[in-house]
Order: sequence, then C-alpha cells, then structure tokens
Amino acid sequence: MSERRLVMVPGPINYEPSVLRELAVSGLDHTSPEFVEIFADALGKLREIVYAGKEHQPVVIAGTGTLGMEASVTNFLTKGNRVLVVSNGYFGDRFKELLSRYPVKTDVLRPDTIGNGVEASRIIEVVEKEGYDLVTLTHVDTSTGVLQPIREVGKKLRNTGTILVVDGVCSVGGEEINLVEDGVDVLFTGSQKALGVPPGLAIIWLSPKALEKLKELKEPLSPYYMDLKKWVEVMRSYEEKKPVYFGTPAVNLVVALRKSLELILREGMENRVRRHMVLSEAFREAMKALGLGILASEKYTAHTITAVKLPSGIDAGLLVSFARSAGVAIARGLLKEVNYFRVGHMGPVNANDIIATIAVIERALYRQGYLSRLGDGLLRAQEVLARHGF
Repeated sequence: MSERRLVMVPGPINYEPSVLRELAVSGLDHTSPEFVEIFADALGKLREIVYAGKEHQPVVIAGTGTLGMEASVTNFLTKGNRVLVVSNGYFGDRFKELLSRYPVKTDVLRPDTIGNGVEASRIIEVVEKEGYDLVTLTHVDTSTGVLQPIREVGKKLRNTGTILVVDGVCSVGGEEINLVEDGVDVLFTGSQKALGVPPGLAIIWLSPKALEKLKELKEPLSPYYMDLKKWVEVMRSYEEKKPVYFGTPAVNLVVALRKSLELILREGMENRVRRHMVLSEAFREAMKALGLGILASEKYTAHTITAVKLPSGIDAGLLVSFARSAGVAIARGLLKEVNYFRVGHMGPVNANDIIATIAVIERALYRQGYLSRLGDGLLRAQEVLARHGF
C-alpha cells in the first residue's frame, strides 16, 4: 500500500512536514533550559491564537481532548452541583455520559432538529430559570458539523457565578474565537485537529473568573492527574523559567506545538479563519452541485468540517472505502439515524486538497450509479475558489 495519503477526516489531519520534523528532536528533557524557553514561548502563543489576555492561563497536559473535556468540568464542580449540557450531536452528548460518573445533576438542551444549533436566547432563558453552576457548549460538533455560536451566551454569563465551558476540539485554530469578547471561562481542545500537531496534547485556557473559582472551590471532583490547580502552578513556573514538577510534559509534542503555533501566527488568525471559510464554502457548494445535502443548517454551518447527507440508495460505507482505497481518507457519520459521511478541512488544508477530495467523491458516486457524468462538483468548487482569489 502506498504511504502517500490525503487525510481529510475530522482529525487527525495532514501535518506540516516542519511540524513533524520537530518530533524527532533529541537531547531535551523537561527541565532543560532550551525546553523551558520553548514551553514558555508556546504558552504565550496559545494566548495569541484565541486573543486571550495575559491574565488568562493556558494549560498543556499530556492526554487527549477527552482528558481536556473531563478536566474542564470536574475542576469546577462539587457534589450536588447542577450542569446544563447544550448538545448538538455525539460530542455534546459525551458531556452527559462523562458527568454521569460524578455526583452532579445534569440536564441536556438540544436543538429542535439534527443539524441545527440551540438558540442563544433559549440557553440564556433556561440558565436564568434554573440557576446552573456550569454550562457546556460544543463550539463545533464533529458528528454533525454544527457551529454553535457562543458570544451571546458568554456575555450574558460573564458576570454571574455560572462557569461557561466550551469544547473547542474541532474549532480552535480554524474558527473565530476571542476568549475576552466571547466571555468563555474554560476552553479546551486537542492538538490533532486545526492546531496541526499529532495527537497527545490536551490544551485548556482558563479565564480570570475560572482561575478564581479554581482557587475558591472546596473539594472539587477532579481526579488527581487532572487537578488544574497543580497544572496551573506548573505552567506558571515554566513561564517564569523556574519549572516545577507534577507530571512529565510530552516534550517532543510541545516542541512540535510551538512550531505549529509559529506557522499559525505567521499566517495570522484572520487570514487563517478566512481560508477555512472559503475552502469550506467551496466544498459545500460542490456537494450541493452534486445534488447532496449538508447536515448542518446554513445558519449553523462549521468551517472546519462538513457532514454530507446521502440519498437512501447510496452506501456511505462503500463511498468512504473507495475514497480511502484511492488515497483520500474521509470518514463515515457517527449518527445512526442519518445516512452521511464527513470531511474535515482544517489546519494546513489548501485548495488543491479540497479539489482532490471532491474528485474522489465524484468517482465514488459515479461507481454507485448516482452520477451519470463527472465534473459538476469540481466546476462549482473552482468557481468559488476563483471568486475568492484562491
């Protein structure tokens, strides 16, 4: 089998060669002066990509996005607290599953139909009525491609005692996020998606409000390894160039993270977000030109992933298998009640990646007898790209 493959699943993604080369660095340990400088620099750059202030604290822990999810809620809850989970799909529901292991009361708020987000006014109304201690939002749900707006909710909760936790696993590095203006208290992500680093890092940002809550809360539910009080101390020690120990950082992954953040900031977050918007538009328009539907409604469409609905006669499994055999990795859907597949377009993805992906999808549909001719999706995508100067 060829080692060349275009990875267009919703993460992990194709990585920049310069980022992958950083993984091969040797001779660094977690307390070496060179690594301390690199880690401190990476933490500063993590603030920049989400427009956080110096008073916000980024935390980088060896682990997955799921670890970030668990740490982001359990550190701010005690026995008997109430949580509102706003769920637009599989990963929103994961909050409910996770919290079922802890002695808290959890309610779930869902949209009226799959593919929609939850209106901010509805979220605010429920929170004001019930007085929740913590609210979770999934910024982009990887299962549906739904982008849940956060700013209106964040602004409303900013001056209350409610902690707002945002799952940014499929959005950080590709969607617009401004921690200060959005009023987010806790944001978390994993390294393997739009941040463009191989899997293995859970990354969390804490607002001043969250840091104060962390300090004040007695008997939080967090497991030992996920104790953010300890990790905040570690992060601050690296930024002060006097590292303390709690757990060994993933040295090579942190070095790769610093390189990827350099590339992201060199492009500029405004340019990066615009690129994701244009490329996602080209892909969606191509799918529509082929007569396929988009699972996410237009109002709630994400720019890092697209979930594409298929007619009942088309086998999603065969489509995905053919694409992979042709060297383009795409993903099946996660929701059993919908016939669909998913394509990730995030991180260093470019226009040629989008064109190649559309081409293999067209051929897969042609093989199943859905298309009588090829090229309509490609033509539409090229028109969108040209219109935007790509």
